[in-house]
Amino acid sequence: MRLGDLWPYLTGYVRIRVTGPSVERFLNLVAAGGRRVWRTRRGRRSLEANVDLPTFRSLRRAARRTRTRVRILERRGLPFVAGRLRRRPLMVLGAALFLSALYVLSAVIWVVDVEGVENLDPALIREVAASYGLRPGVLKTTVDIPEVERGLILAVSGLSWAAVELHGATALIRVVEKDPVVMPDFPTPPADIVAAKDGVITNLIVLAGQAVVKEGDTVRAGDLLIVGLEPAGTPPPPARPGSEPPPVPTRDVVAKGIVKARVWYQAYAEARLHTLTHEPTGRVHRQVALKIGDLVIPLYGWWKRPVGLHERTVVTTPLPWWREGAFPVEVVSTTYTEVVAVRQDLTPAEAELVARDAAMQALSEQLPEGVEPVSFGFKVVVKNDIVIGVLVTAETLEDIGRLEQRQ
Repeated sequence: MRLGDLWPYLTGYVRIRVTGPSVERFLNLVAAGGRRVWRTRRGRRSLEANVDLPTFRSLRRAARRTRTRVRILERRGLPFVAGRLRRRPLMVLGAALFLSALYVLSAVIWVVDVEGVENLDPALIREVAASYGLRPGVLKTTVDIPEVERGLILAVSGLSWAAVELHGATALIRVVEKDPVVMPDFPTPPADIVAAKDGVITNLIVLAGQAVVKEGDTVRAGDLLIVGLEPAGTPPPPARPGSEPPPVPTRDVVAKGIVKARVWYQAYAEARLHTLTHEPTGRVHRQVALKIGDLVIPLYGWWKRPVGLHERTVVTTPLPWWREGAFPVEVVSTTYTEVVAVRQDLTPAEAELVARDAAMQALSEQLPEGVEPVSFGFKVVVKNDIVIGVLVTAETLEDIGRLEQRQ
C-alpha cells in the first residue's frame, strides 16, 4: 500500500465503473467539483476509478447530466472491513485469542539447546542451568542471564567460558570446554597440589588426597591446596574417655583435583598531556667519505653538517680486499634527515583514553592463553598537568592447581 492510499483506506473508498456515451465529460464534471479520482483506467466505452465515499455520494448529479451509469465494483477500506467483522464476532474473538496466546507463548522459553560441547554431557549443562532458573516453561523476563553464565562456569569444572543467548522461544547455551587436566595413571612418588597463582577459591573438587583449604579461602602462590594423603586400612577403634584418639593410618598418593579461583591481574600505563615529536620533512643530505686510519677523505655529498634539526645515520663498510694492517680502510656513509618538532596536546579526557588503551594492551599480554576475563575495572591513579596514569584490573576464573612432587 502506498502512503497516498493510507488515508482513503482508513476512511473507506470504492472502485467504480462508469459506462455511457460521455465518459470524458463525466470525469471533467467530477474533477471540476474538486473531487479526488485516482487509479483511473480507460476502456473503450467505460472508465474505472477509485473515489472516496463523499465523492461517490455526489456522483448522481454528474451521471444524470452526462447520461452515464455508475456501478460499484469493490468496496475497500477499514469501514467496510469493520462492517464485515461485526457480522462475524466469533472470528474476531478467535483472532484476538490467537494473538494473545501467541504473545504469551513467545514470552516463555520452550527449548534449551547447548552448543560447543565435545567431552561434557549436554544434559549436565542443562541441569546446572535449570538450577539457576533457565529451564523450559519459564518466562524470559525471570531469567538472570549473567547469573546463569556465572553459575555454569563455577559449577561445571570442565568449562572455561559460557554464554546464554535468547532467540525467540529458544535459549542457546554456548560453551567452550577447558582442556582436561591430565593426571598420570601409573604409580609416581607422592605429590601434592599447590597454588600456581594468588587467588580466592570458588570451587574445589578433590579426586584423590585431602583438601587443606575450602571455598572462599584466599591463597598465595605455592600454598598447599590438596595433600597427597588418604586413609589406609580400617579406621582405629574410638578412644576411651580421657585418652588421646589414636592416629589414623594414611598412605601416600598422587593428589588429584580441580581448584578454581578468582584471579586478579593489573596493568598500569601513562599518557602525557603534551608531547614533542620529530617528523621528517623529506629533505635528506648524504655524505660519503673514505677513512684511512684517522684520515677522512670526502668523496661525495655535503661536507658541512646541515643547519637545523636532523637525524644522523652512519654506516661504516670496511673494504674486504684491503689487507689488514696498521691503517684500516673504510667507507663511511652519513645520512642527515631533516626533521621538524611537532607538539601534540591532549585534553585530560583524551589522555585518559590513550592510557586506558595502553593499559589494556599491557594487561592482555599478562592473561594466559584461552582465559577470558569476567570483569574489568579502571582507575585513574595519577592526574596532573603532565601525565594521566590509569590502572586497569581484570578478574578471571582459572584452575590454579599445580601438581608438585613432595620432597
